[in-house]
Amino acid sequence: MVPKLGDIFESPAQLKFCVTNYAVSHGYRIYFEKCDSKRIVARCGNRKEDNKCLFRIYATWMYKEISFQIKAMNSDHNCSRQFKFGSIVSPEWIGRHYVTEIANKPKMKLQEMIDDIRQRYRCVVSIGQVRRARKWAKNLIEGKLTEHYARIWDYAYELLRSNLRSTCQVGVTTNPDGKNYFHRFYICFKALSVSWKRGCRRVIGLDGCFLKGQVKGELLTAIGRDANNQVYPIAWAVVDVENKSNWTWFLELLSGNLDLIDGKGLVVISNQHKGLLQSIKDILPHAEHRQCAPHIYANFRKAYIGLEFKKLFWAAVMSCVVGDFKRHMDKIKKLNTSVYEHLMSKETQTWCRAYMSIGYACEAVENGISECFNSIIVDARKKSLITMLEEIRIYIMDRFPHMIEESTKWNTRICPAVLKKMKLFGKNMRFWLIIDSQQHVFKARRGCDSYMVDLDGRHCTCRLWDLAGIPCVHAIATINYIHQTSEEYIDDMFSKEQFLKCYSANISPVNGSNLWLQTEYIKPLPPVSRRMPGRPKVNRRRHVTENDGRVHTPRTVRCGKCFEYAHNQKGCKNATREPIPMPPKKK
Repeated sequence: MVPKLGDIFESPAQLKFCVTNYAVSHGYRIYFEKCDSKRIVARCGNRKEDNKCLFRIYATWMYKEISFQIKAMNSDHNCSRQFKFGSIVSPEWIGRHYVTEIANKPKMKLQEMIDDIRQRYRCVVSIGQVRRARKWAKNLIEGKLTEHYARIWDYAYELLRSNLRSTCQVGVTTNPDGKNYFHRFYICFKALSVSWKRGCRRVIGLDGCFLKGQVKGELLTAIGRDANNQVYPIAWAVVDVENKSNWTWFLELLSGNLDLIDGKGLVVISNQHKGLLQSIKDILPHAEHRQCAPHIYANFRKAYIGLEFKKLFWAAVMSCVVGDFKRHMDKIKKLNTSVYEHLMSKETQTWCRAYMSIGYACEAVENGISECFNSIIVDARKKSLITMLEEIRIYIMDRFPHMIEESTKWNTRICPAVLKKMKLFGKNMRFWLIIDSQQHVFKARRGCDSYMVDLDGRHCTCRLWDLAGIPCVHAIATINYIHQTSEEYIDDMFSKEQFLKCYSANISPVNGSNLWLQTEYIKPLPPVSRRMPGRPKVNRRRHVTENDGRVHTPRTVRCGKCFEYAHNQKGCKNATREPIPMPPKKK
């Protein structure tokens, strides 16, 4: 649109947007000499030099009506085409033209936007302008942070309206200045809690992950396992910090939703967060609390490095019999007594299969289900509060019908992931010699190792069949010896029928924010941000034990005082030595 004398606009902002479009499309370097709520004066040329271009616009409010009008204008130009327009091309102007593109492609790269602007508008912009424009567009799409926190009560009411008998609890804190600040928010849908009690295994993974975007704090999650041994989200909460108080509050609500009472017959897997350890003891005293073995090994590896320690540690972790576990620990004790004491002090070996109770709950020694869910929502964790919560809800709501559709492709009674695990268990079954006894009791032997297998009782003295509900290598070898199918001896909890019970209910859709009921609660403000030392990190810090596809060359530190390895001269307590002379180079 070309501005003309007498044109009428709703506000000065609308006129500014029109003049900017005119300047960019024709290549004029227009700037606003005066710009406020009452009048606008726009000229063409360089502000710091003498203006040789005759173009000028004067606009102000009309006298008898609330309209902004161009009252004086000289439309003549005698300047050359420009490609850099300075401050008139604001981030807001760029963002208005790219709202649709950014909404459809939130991860749109900055360089991609710069190239598109250069091609579409023949305009040169900086990467800073584009970065601020993308941020402005995202704020326009998702809403400002204060608006999200202000509507958290309305969002909770809408969730409870659309999903009856669900649990949504908002926690606020009142500061001495009399203002309410957001503290924490908990969600557990009725469909998830009911389906977990119907068909899921009695195992829950607890974990907390950092929120990396506008919302600061942590996301606490409770993740279950379905009949196909896959991720099953149960409940989640946004809190300011991961501590005992917040974990106790989270577990109390979770226990009420799932009818856990004191945790009898339940398996909980988590890391070694001190607040979480104490909260589980208080809320679920009879639950079998297992600590994640990879977390223990990560701390263990910081002090004790070596491939032999690693092999012995994981051999002890995967041992299902107490005698095998102690044998591996004795080998570690011979190598290093401090390593042995370090491992034996970890809550009576709750990270080892040998000390797990029998009950077909789970044979896992790691909390991979929680880590898997955290990786799924990694993009959602960077967004505003309600946008993040909605993306998690939509993902779970869409997942239910998708899992039912996938189950229609299965041709077996048992879930495919369980069959794959059984195949992994029986990988070396041909090396085991089976000796027949009576009443379906057999002996599986390989070298000096031998185990008793009871097919009727579905029991093996290695305890893996008892723990997992899936036949171990000894049981599979025995079943093949009598020419039967191993699938018949898998527990019914892994059946397709049980899997469908896990996804028998679904989460109901939620109306848009324009239809939410305005509640009477005081609108909370965003929590006061805590400034942590150092530069904020966005990407997750990889541990040294994680394989990122690169070959790491370990750095060897050598002391310049005693010329020994594994320390430097700052902490050296040895006597000073003369440097070792280097051999002469051959000519």
